[in-house]
Amino acid sequence: MLTTICLATCESAKTDSPQGFLGIAPKIVQKGVPAVVAMRYQVLVSTAEIFLEEFYNAITERKPVDWAVQWARNQVSSDAGLDNREFATPVLFMRADDGNIF
Repeated sequence: MLTTICLATCESAKTDSPQGFLGIAPKIVQKGVPAVVAMRYQVLVSTAEIFLEEFYNAITERKPVDWAVQWARNQVSSDAGLDNREFATPVLFMRADDGNIF
């Protein structure tokens, strides 16, 4: 069973867009996938790389998905500096009762 999808595409978490391909993350969760990580805004490739590396490292250590997202966002913030707001771009859509996906 598919438990998590991570979309590293710009604005895949946007919910107020008339464009059909934007806002796909909430639609995937509505279809039954327990957790979807997506990007709320446009994101630099370098930021996405940092986020994804840290996120997947945490997931492979069997951390809860919500914890993994927050951990990876914190690492983006640390690496990019306090004046960079891209740490807030990745968001989690989740239907699961808790963050455990295993």
